[in-house]
Amino acid sequence: MRVRAPYVFFNIALAGALAASAWLSPGRAEENSCFNGSGSIKEVLDACAAYIGSGETDKDKLIQAHSVRAMAFSAIRDLDAAVSELDEAIKIDNTKPNPYFMRAAALNAQQHYDKALADLDEAIRLDAKHGDYFLLRGIVYRHKGDLDQALVAFNEKIKLDPDASAGYSKRGNLYRERKEYDLSIADYDRVIEIEPEAAQGYIDRGWVFVLKDDLDKAGADFDKGLTLHENDPSALVGRGVVKSRKGNPTDGNADLALAQKLEPGIFEEIRKLGIE
Repeated sequence: MRVRAPYVFFNIALAGALAASAWLSPGRAEENSCFNGSGSIKEVLDACAAYIGSGETDKDKLIQAHSVRAMAFSAIRDLDAAVSELDEAIKIDNTKPNPYFMRAAALNAQQHYDKALADLDEAIRLDAKHGDYFLLRGIVYRHKGDLDQALVAFNEKIKLDPDASAGYSKRGNLYRERKEYDLSIADYDRVIEIEPEAAQGYIDRGWVFVLKDDLDKAGADFDKGLTLHENDPSALVGRGVVKSRKGNPTDGNADLALAQKLEPGIFEEIRKLGIE
């Protein structure tokens, strides 16, 4: 199954922050765990805390230190601490969009959707050309149950980043949820075109074919997904469902049992796709 927000978005945001580290010399970057991400989470947290408490006054460096601490706290699921770090980053300079984006990711995980959207509005006001801001906005609107606004946001992500798979994948999920299956399949086709060696696009498309009762195409997609990602629980369930529906009800039992063993909550995740 997919890695859930906000952790993916913290990684994206952090990558942007570290890419802006032109002020670090290569030697210094290698030595400072706060800025190169080396060491354990505790070592990174301690290194950033030491930097923040060192009396340095460079705003960009301090914002990065707080942002990296937020990333580390997020990795151990301490989202309150992550939000607090990003509060500090924004206090230092409220004209930088990335801390708003990162804080929105944490707020989304805490189900503070309106606050997350407010942060994303500010991030987009400061930088309206960053596709991932719109991608997260779409995710938040989807969590709120506003599928129309989610679609608007995903469309904007695709417009800004037409060669990135994430926008098509999220929009494909949304179209599946809206029961617009042909549009969903078209988006997963694009995901597969962009990332033909990634299993997830085939697996996602396979579930839409199941919903359309096109079991031959669904089975082919799940088989391909399992070729690319051996024993993927979602693909195993899919293959098991296809086998049981095409043959005897027990034909898929082995695949279903293995999927349940590998990921005990997998059946509940599949039911969320609309599969009975």
